[in-house]
Amino acid sequence: MRISGLLTIFAILLFLSGCQSTEQAQVDLKPVFLDTAFSGYQAVPVESEQEIFALDSDAKVFVNNLTVAKNMVHAKNRNKVMESLIRAIFNRSDFNMIYDNGANTTASETFNNRAANCLSLSIMTYALAKQAGFDVRFQEIDIPEYWTRKDGYSLINGHINLRISDVSDTSMILLENRTMVVDFDPFSPKKYFPSTEVNKQRVVSMFYNNKGAEALVNGDHLTAYSYLKAAVQADIMFQDAWTNLGILYRMAGHHDWAEKTYEEALKLNQDNLTIWENLAILHEHQGRYELAKNIQEFVTQKRLRNPYYHFILGEQELETGNFREALAHYKKAISIDESHHEFYFGMAKAHANLGNSKQAMKYLKRAKRNTQIDDLKDRYQHKMDLFAKL
Repeated sequence: MRISGLLTIFAILLFLSGCQSTEQAQVDLKPVFLDTAFSGYQAVPVESEQEIFALDSDAKVFVNNLTVAKNMVHAKNRNKVMESLIRAIFNRSDFNMIYDNGANTTASETFNNRAANCLSLSIMTYALAKQAGFDVRFQEIDIPEYWTRKDGYSLINGHINLRISDVSDTSMILLENRTMVVDFDPFSPKKYFPSTEVNKQRVVSMFYNNKGAEALVNGDHLTAYSYLKAAVQADIMFQDAWTNLGILYRMAGHHDWAEKTYEEALKLNQDNLTIWENLAILHEHQGRYELAKNIQEFVTQKRLRNPYYHFILGEQELETGNFREALAHYKKAISIDESHHEFYFGMAKAHANLGNSKQAMKYLKRAKRNTQIDDLKDRYQHKMDLFAKL
């Protein structure tokens, strides 16, 4: 079963059409909660904000050892503390941190598990940097719609990063080297996307939304409802949480409630194509085929210049065994933007399924060349080694 436009965050979710200010105009949103349809959801344990950002004793010792070793009294040494902290997190040999898309964990869990996605890494880094006495701000990145595939679902992803400073009043920052931007982007985009500072409540909502989306993919509607309701309550202006809640209602058969939820979500951003697409899917389930068709045509025309739109079409064709059609979509994605390793890996998979080992090897090399993530480089190299033995 496939849900087009299901949201998650992995790195941190966000699918805004334009750079949205934290000072956006307030709209009259009416929460659409259906507690009676998810009886017992209150028994699902949902982490509090404090639990999400809390550090255990080992994590605090880790930070304190760094600050003592670098003598944090002087400003110049404070910069060294900041750099050492970030280096320790990024450096696999020192911290053994492994990137895992599905690891939606709290700061302490991430520190101890040493496997996390971008959102969890950002939450942990925020907590560690605050423990070291730095000022830390979350920034939401305005990226084009980007999808990944998981268990037959289309998951749309957003992104955040961190700005770490040695002063609490960022207006006083005069020297560039006193501020660091920390970004755990697993795909290393080579183009600049604007960012907007967001508050801690938005990140809490993202965390809940991620957990809710994962539960939805796993078919656990009770857990999904518990987390998605918490996500909306944590930040009523976070559109992604509204959208996932609508998807849950649709999957659970509550079509009228799903429609109401999408309508509320669109008040925040009328240009959100993911919501419009999910509304089209809902109308199909309601038997309103002409309306669904019109909406889908509108969405498709808007997406034609998005390389990830063609990429996800390629992934879908690949799943159904239409390998030549998949190649055409991957080629289109590359013609729009040739910087993303996933597009080349798609080409490699399609060629491999067609028995074109030489072409598959060629595109695996290009995929490896277009990523800066060591784990991904290792995976691509492993696949190339396997092909070389054939």
